Amino acid sequence: MTDTPQPGKIHCRTIEGMSQTNYFVYIPSETTDQRRIFYTVHGISRNAEEHIHGFIAQAERYGAIIVAPLFLKENFPHYQQLGSSATLERADMAFDHVLQDVHEWLKIPPSPMHMFGFSGGGQFLHRYAMFNPKRVARMVLAAPGWYTFPDPGQKYPYGIKSTLEWPNLKFSMEKFLQIPTLVLTGDEDDQRDKDLNKTRKIDCFQGLNRIERAERWTAAARALGRAYNIPTDFKMESIPNASHAYESYLAHPPFAQQIFDFLFEAQN
Repeated sequence: MTDTPQPGKIHCRTIEGMSQTNYFVYIPSETTDQRRIFYTVHGISRNAEEHIHGFIAQAERYGAIIVAPLFLKENFPHYQQLGSSATLERADMAFDHVLQDVHEWLKIPPSPMHMFGFSGGGQFLHRYAMFNPKRVARMVLAAPGWYTFPDPGQKYPYGIKSTLEWPNLKFSMEKFLQIPTLVLTGDEDDQRDKDLNKTRKIDCFQGLNRIERAERWTAAARALGRAYNIPTDFKMESIPNASHAYESYLAHPPFAQQIFDFLFEAQN
């Protein structure tokens, strides 16, 4: 690929491999700090380019590059859980190829990353961070449908116990718990809509809607931090008038700014 980076333009990149991986990049008019890269991961609508458009104003204000991977349904149907097994096509490995391409194309370090994920993207993000805690500096999860709990008694992807599909899993919960994390939910996102995972196991353990599940997961992370004697920074906040539609989150003007403030506050 020979695409020349152009400020103020959205670039679409394609990486050929076992499965084609696409991603979008926005380069602000003035990049003030090469460490300011904003990674955003779409939900099941796979609206990666829409994510770029939704954060351009903040990218310009912060001088931050935006990177938005696109996990095509035909290639990565289970990208939220990173994949259907450890040995088949995995979205986390495809994302690592994106990071490598960004590094080679823009000559910028691939990590530690400041990351945002919406809905299914929030699922992908917190699981990616569990597998790779050293790569993630800070993260914001908005409206995940359900979570992997830091529970060694539950099988992955419900917890962190190994399975036949995911053998020999090793997690460093101590490092994961040190990632500053903000969980956002719409204050109207308490409906059991068609896209919500409503299996009995998840309902019983995690809650009946996205708000309950976010509260329980955040509380579990804080509790584990106390057990490990690790100071954690896991916050949960509500977005006014937001349902589960991505557009309803963007319709709340402080939403995008809230994400950037949290992710890059340590660099201001």
